[in-house]
Amino acid sequence: MSYSKLHTINHNSSDGKGVMLSIDQPSITGANRTVISDAKSCQHWIAALPLTNAPAAQTEIQLQLELLNHTSALSGLERWLIMEQLRESVVFVQDELAKKFLGKPMPLEDGELALWKKTLELWQYFTHGYQICLQNYQDNEQALASFAPALLHRILQLTGKQIASYQQLYHGVPDALWKQLHKTYATAEKLKLDKATLNDPLSALPDSTRPESAYVQVLLMDLADPYHLQPKQFEQINRWLARWGNRVNVSANPSAVTHPELKLPTLVVDLNRPTGIQFGTPFENGASVRHLDMNLLAATLIKRIRHLRKGGAPEELDIGAECQQPSCEAQLVHLYQQWCEPPQNRTFERRPSDVNAQISFGIAAIHFFCNGAKPFRQPSERPYEEFSWREAQDLKMFGQVSSQTKKLQASQAGYSAENWQILDESAMGFKLAANGLHAARVSLNQLIAIRHPQAKHFAIGMIRWMRFDANGDLNVGIRTYPGIPMAVGIRSPVLISSLQNKFLQAFLLPEIPALKTQASLVLPLGWFAPNKQIELLLDDALNIRLIKSLERGADFERVGFEIKQS
Repeated sequence: MSYSKLHTINHNSSDGKGVMLSIDQPSITGANRTVISDAKSCQHWIAALPLTNAPAAQTEIQLQLELLNHTSALSGLERWLIMEQLRESVVFVQDELAKKFLGKPMPLEDGELALWKKTLELWQYFTHGYQICLQNYQDNEQALASFAPALLHRILQLTGKQIASYQQLYHGVPDALWKQLHKTYATAEKLKLDKATLNDPLSALPDSTRPESAYVQVLLMDLADPYHLQPKQFEQINRWLARWGNRVNVSANPSAVTHPELKLPTLVVDLNRPTGIQFGTPFENGASVRHLDMNLLAATLIKRIRHLRKGGAPEELDIGAECQQPSCEAQLVHLYQQWCEPPQNRTFERRPSDVNAQISFGIAAIHFFCNGAKPFRQPSERPYEEFSWREAQDLKMFGQVSSQTKKLQASQAGYSAENWQILDESAMGFKLAANGLHAARVSLNQLIAIRHPQAKHFAIGMIRWMRFDANGDLNVGIRTYPGIPMAVGIRSPVLISSLQNKFLQAFLLPEIPALKTQASLVLPLGWFAPNKQIELLLDDALNIRLIKSLERGADFERVGFEIKQS
């Protein structure tokens, strides 16, 4: 089968929308001759590859893959050997370049977006090479028989790389990729190779992986709710799944219940649907339905959670020495809830909405709006009038400061509030949509201020998830902190008054007895240390002691404190 035919089958969905980005086909004549012609020449070509210059290496690899995928002069076996020789270099280069756009605020800048697209393209071309090999095997090239399980594993794994590329940039996964993943796994089942053990030198378990475990890894990564995850969390879960994915069995029939006390939900996947895992029923069946046996993985998670709670070291149970407490335990608990418990009903009911709210980002801007659109000043600075002339005129004419005056004050101070649409809301949070272009670039776990059109004051909270909708508009979910935040100042005390530091912007959240919530401070990131003493500027300066960190965000930290007695 030709490459062009394979491209059409695997990358065009029924609605005409393919996974592949718009790519001009390369010329394969003249100077663009194929440098890699066999496995031996590939070894020499890799030796000369500029791996210390990842962008250049990526360009060189992609060109060679485009050319190789267009040639019919190679046998399936020779192509397989070339792909395997290229594999380590491809993974290294892709991982290096991903560091330049993963974790960046959304939406990406033009250069970052272009690099992401190019990285995705390379995963696509690399996948195609293995797909051609698989087609050669299915066309009865017996020399590939012993490599068939590994071929299926590579295609499943690389399709997962493409899916992850969308998830880590908070985009929905194209239907065509889900179809490609399920179709490849169905092929593995048809060939009775889905559970075949194979060798993978790049795997955490090099001698005991199989196509099924690669498939499971992609499915469970999606079920882990990746739109809540930062890049480090995403990679940590991927490492765990590489070690533990082979503990999940996929079958056409429901699995036997070996741990009834856990009350595990039924997880199913439909090979004919362009989605991941769904919560089903024990009696759900059908030719395309597969059940996931989570008994062993659930026991694995419980054992490690208990180990950490007893003070055990993460490296003792293959959790990973790089995993730090208490975030490590929290991550494992999150995975158990996502994978091994039925979906939970929301504590607070969500109500649909279609009104706009004022939104602000960044501690300085949020402080300005929480301070009644007043600039932050040091106590030593000349006090300003309680009301400006313009504010006084507004109060005289309208009984309140007009929105026009507040906009002017914000503009003069260099701050702005954006209008985002509220899609739904609850007592403790909102789902917002940016509605097209917006000035702010947004990060997961970033501090955010929101003022509902019916509210007099701004509330502050944290961005808990992000996802671009089908129109390309950024949607975010935020959890707000109870109470009206008070704009305050903080500084570290010094012994010599002439060397006194300036106060910095911070926020005081009030105690809410009904919610059993203690008063807390929201500080700039990096300010917290246990028992640290600081001055808190309200009407007067108070000496306080920081007690513990309650929550750490991308640009702030919420902490508990106590007032230091004189």
